[in-house]
Amino acid sequence: MLQRAALLLLCGTVLLNAQPAVKKKADPGNIEGITRGQLFDYLSFVASDELEGRDTPSRGLEIAAKFIATHLSRWGYTPAGDSGSFFQRILLHKTRVNAAATSVTVGGRSFTFGDGFLAYPSAGVFSAPLVFVQNGFIVRSKGIDPYAGLDVKGKVIVALEGLPKGVTRGDFGLKLGEDYDTPSNYAKNNGAAGLIIIPGSRSLGSWERDKNNAQNRGSVSVPSFDVPGVKKAVPTITASLALVDAIFAGEKTGVQSMSVRASADSAKPFALSDAKRVTAAVAVRIDTLYTKNIIAVWEGSDKKLKNEYVAFGAHYDHVGLRPEPLNGDSIYNGADDDGSGTVGLLSMAEALTKAQRPKRSMMFIWHTGEEKGLWGSKYFVQNPTVPLSSIVTQLNIDMIGRTKPDTGESAKNEDFVAPGEIFSIGSNMMSTQLGELNESVNTSLYNLKLNYKFDDPKDPNRLFYRSDHYNYAKNGIPIVFYFDGLHEDYHRVTDHVEKIDFDNLLKVTRTIYALGLKIADLPKRPPVDKTFEIGDDE
Repeated sequence: MLQRAALLLLCGTVLLNAQPAVKKKADPGNIEGITRGQLFDYLSFVASDELEGRDTPSRGLEIAAKFIATHLSRWGYTPAGDSGSFFQRILLHKTRVNAAATSVTVGGRSFTFGDGFLAYPSAGVFSAPLVFVQNGFIVRSKGIDPYAGLDVKGKVIVALEGLPKGVTRGDFGLKLGEDYDTPSNYAKNNGAAGLIIIPGSRSLGSWERDKNNAQNRGSVSVPSFDVPGVKKAVPTITASLALVDAIFAGEKTGVQSMSVRASADSAKPFALSDAKRVTAAVAVRIDTLYTKNIIAVWEGSDKKLKNEYVAFGAHYDHVGLRPEPLNGDSIYNGADDDGSGTVGLLSMAEALTKAQRPKRSMMFIWHTGEEKGLWGSKYFVQNPTVPLSSIVTQLNIDMIGRTKPDTGESAKNEDFVAPGEIFSIGSNMMSTQLGELNESVNTSLYNLKLNYKFDDPKDPNRLFYRSDHYNYAKNGIPIVFYFDGLHEDYHRVTDHVEKIDFDNLLKVTRTIYALGLKIADLPKRPPVDKTFEIGDDE
């Protein structure tokens, strides 16, 4: 009996060994090299409290940059920044109000910075009569033009804080100065001497914080973006209620300080009496700082096509620290915005080092200053480290880590993806082939629901214009923008790692990476066969 059992066991073993080996599915791109654990580990660092919200510029953002660059160096990437480094440095100016040299006088009465008014840190002086223009916004779609019949040249514009009643930014249209205009832009382009803002509840409630910011934090700008000959912003101040009283004293509106909103909202635009003049001087201090893009290249295998690039992009900055803690938390961690894109790119870059080398080169760019106004991408396209014409596609990742919670649904989560879904924006706007590839690659992998709700330049949310891909699209480079939606933790201190859906983040990251690999091996680049209307934003 034992001999028979041994014989059966031996035969079974022989038969088992004779079975053909189960072949592992081919993965030349090493897509499975992007893992859930990898994404979690990277994001746990990038969105940690220690990085203090990654403001531009800040110590936390510098640490994030070194973290990313250290990995790229260890993996053998070619630096594509300045002077053989991974960093493309961007000069910044930090401008702060010099309170001691800043003053306002009206009707013989002097006001000091802080108690009597606040000033935006833009230097200038003026002494001029005034015109009141309600909220000061032109909105053509609503038939609103408060400047009709008023001459603002050489005068100080006085405007209520905020948008006109019944108006949202979705009513603006595309063209600043044509479809719509703002008080600051109109003042700058029509020869106004200055701008005074009548405060609403927002400014009155944050007065001390705004005072501190103007003197200490200041405003940060990129001086290289200044265009010679283009007019600069006029000196701008926010009036205290006492200054509002002095401005309107004896005028026909009868505006009084504590009822300024109710009184001024109903007042039509008008020029104040010629005898009423305001004299102001805004002085500033300017410091020099730097921030940086992080740029790396993985060279392609084809002798000719390696001189073309598929560019992956994400912004690694966020919005820093909250002046006053909310429920004990003052750090905007930015786990989703855009920690998710930051670590998605990093995971792709790591996977690529163990993949079959694609024909075209792959470029990874972590943009800085997106939250300030798409600074990093704007600077790169103005100062490219490879010819812009050699970039065949730009795939932009900005918030891909969240999905709708199963319970506790909020109205603020209405435009928010479900598990197995992602918003796709721009894939069909410039290149028919790119749109088709976006669909086919997705179908072949996880078949995510590609939601095109925001895939329209005229969408009221204007998302096509609000992330770094836009600066590439303006320069004729076809793009796809991946985005998880507008959720209740957007730009809140509650954007934490524990709220990330890592399963969805993994699937979306792998899908974008697979699309990049597919484009990199195409015999010809995706042709640009469509156009879109370039818009303006302020």
